[in-house]
Amino acid sequence: MNIVILDAETLSLNNDIDFSAFDQYGNVKIYGSTGENQIVERISEADVVLCNKTPLFEKTLCKATKLKYIGLFATGYNNVDLEYTRKKGITVCNAGSYSTEAVAQHVFAFILHFYNKISRYNYFVQEGGWIKTDKFSPFMEMKELSGKTIGIIGYGSIGKKVAQIANAFGMNVLAYSRSALKNEGTILKNESFAEYAQVDTILKKSDIVTMHCPLNRDSEKMCNKEFFCKMKRDSLFINTSRGGVVDEDDLVYALNHDVICGAALDVVSKEPMAPNCQLLNAKNIIITPHAAWAPLETRTRLIKIVSENLQKWLAGTPINVIE
Repeated sequence: MNIVILDAETLSLNNDIDFSAFDQYGNVKIYGSTGENQIVERISEADVVLCNKTPLFEKTLCKATKLKYIGLFATGYNNVDLEYTRKKGITVCNAGSYSTEAVAQHVFAFILHFYNKISRYNYFVQEGGWIKTDKFSPFMEMKELSGKTIGIIGYGSIGKKVAQIANAFGMNVLAYSRSALKNEGTILKNESFAEYAQVDTILKKSDIVTMHCPLNRDSEKMCNKEFFCKMKRDSLFINTSRGGVVDEDDLVYALNHDVICGAALDVVSKEPMAPNCQLLNAKNIIITPHAAWAPLETRTRLIKIVSENLQKWLAGTPINVIE
């Protein structure tokens, strides 16, 4: 069986990830990265393709006549043409909740960046500000998390982990789950860590709004001018899900016109970021380069999950299948 890994470099830092777990399943060919013009050639003889973000759409997949399985080193699957894979009987499996702990941790790194002003304090001290002042404690405006309300839009494994951490900080948690509200009708139900609410209620009541929903037709650019105008003026917006859920021009407007207080993003609509990305012109924004998922422990767990997915598929009992 021919196995092709298309973008190993996206998963490894200084070769700290071992891909030998896949050797037991067949002949493995590893590419550090694969450009769009290289995909057809590299997958033409593959039975199995493993990738992170390499786009796999009909125009390239149609040339891979032997392909039976696509394994994703990711939770998201918007880089795969699922309509085509379903038609051709190609199984697609993602990595489920491998990054739950890491992404939830990143969310609170963003929150504490804004609430505790750590980087500003450090800059102040490094520039000699504490030496030059006569104040014993030259403090800036900070906020406590205790008693604040965090709104979580998308209440899967990551959203629930965020709620658990927020609960430890003494925060109030509102959560939107399309499936839960669909099942419950208009009745809101409580959990130990969160209270379910409609999106408009979350935007109105939350001091922090954090996105954890998949990118699909319903969620694409749902965070637009109307969305931001429903938020509190002193609120913080966070997106660690997919860049496409945000209308970036509308977010820039909301920040630059004080519709909301700040934003923290780990994802943008085009990655790597385009030179003319308007988000760089926004005030009170912090952006990390889609790195929330990337601690070594998380990436090691990811390899194990993708290997187990392939093993289960080969055994005829596939798991984590994208339907």
